[in-house]
Amino acid sequence: MGGSDLEISRLILGTADRRPLRENERADIVSAALEVGMTSVDTAPLYGFGEVEAHLGRALRGRRDQFEILSKVGLRWDSDHGDPLFTSNPPGGPPRVIRRDSRPEAIRRDVEESLQRLGTDRLDLCQIHQPDPRVPIQDSLGALEELVREGKILHVGVSNFEPPDLEASLQALGSPPLGLSLTSHQLHYSLLERRAEDRALPLAAEAGVGHLAYSPLEAGALTERMLAADPALTELSSRSHCFRPPNAGRIASALRDTVSPIAERQEATIEQVCLAWLLERPCIDGVIVGASSPAQTRRNAGADALKLTTQERAAIGERFASLRIDPTAGLSLKRRARLLARRLRDRLRRLGRGG
Repeated sequence: MGGSDLEISRLILGTADRRPLRENERADIVSAALEVGMTSVDTAPLYGFGEVEAHLGRALRGRRDQFEILSKVGLRWDSDHGDPLFTSNPPGGPPRVIRRDSRPEAIRRDVEESLQRLGTDRLDLCQIHQPDPRVPIQDSLGALEELVREGKILHVGVSNFEPPDLEASLQALGSPPLGLSLTSHQLHYSLLERRAEDRALPLAAEAGVGHLAYSPLEAGALTERMLAADPALTELSSRSHCFRPPNAGRIASALRDTVSPIAERQEATIEQVCLAWLLERPCIDGVIVGASSPAQTRRNAGADALKLTTQERAAIGERFASLRIDPTAGLSLKRRARLLARRLRDRLRRLGRGG
C-alpha cells in the first residue's frame, strides 16, 4: 500500500453498515470474506458505537493473523469536547452528537479501547477519521507515533482530509521530531464522486501515500436495483439524493448505456463492473465495500477477477463524468438554502486553508 510494506486485499470488507447486523450475521460475513480472499477489514470505534469492533473481535478470534485490521481514531459520541460533525439517531436510543476529537489523549484512548474490543495487540493501520481544526495536526500525529513505537499501531493514515489538510499532514511528518511516514488516505470515491481526482489523488500519489476508496456503490445507487422497479428506492430517497428524481433516472440511464452491456458480455453484475472500474483506477490501493450477507460478500469479491478493456474503462468514466447530479434534489426551498449555505461555508474554510 503506497510506499509502505503494508499488504492488503484489493477489496476490503467494510463494516459501516447501513442496517445493524446481528453478531452471528457479521461472523458469517467475515468467514465468507476470508474464503474469497478479502483479508482486510475496515472498521472504526464510531461504527455501532463500539459494538461493531466487539463483534469483529469475537469473529476474528483464533484467526487474527489471517486478517489486516484497518481502524480509525478521532470521533467521539460520549463527550462535549470538539466541533460537532453530525447527529446520529441509533435505533431504540437517544440522538448522539458525533464530535471531532484528535487530541493526543483522545487518540490514545481510542486506540486502547479499540484494541480491547477487537481482542488484539495491534492495529495494522490506524487513520485519523476526520481533520480536527482545534488540534494541530503535528500533535495528533505525534500521539500516533508514540503508539507506533509501542507496537500498538503498525501504520498510520488519514481519512476525509481535504488537500490543504493532507498537505499540512505531509509537512508535519517531514519535520523533526516526527519520524513517521503516511501510509494511506481514505476518501469517498466512486463513479458518482470524483472530486478527489482534481487534487487529492495526485497530491498523495506524489508523496507515495496509498488510497482507500469508500462508498464505491453509493449506498446501492450503482447496483442492479437502480434498473428495477424496486419499491425500496422510495425509502432510500430520504437517505441519499442519488435516489431522488431526476438524479435516479440519470444514474439508471448511465448504467443502462455503459455498465449493463459490459456486465452482460462478462457475465458479471453491475456492482462488479462498477467495483472493477475503481480497482483499475491509478493510485487506488483498495476499495472498501460492505455486505449484508455472505452471498453479497462473495458477489462483491468477483469484481477482482474482472478485467475491463481500455475502451470499456474510458466509456464508463466519460459517461458518468458527464452526469449532472443535484445534491439538493427533492428538498424544500428552506433545506436547499441551508445545504447551499453549508457548502459555501465549507468552501470558504478550504480557501482559508489554501484549498
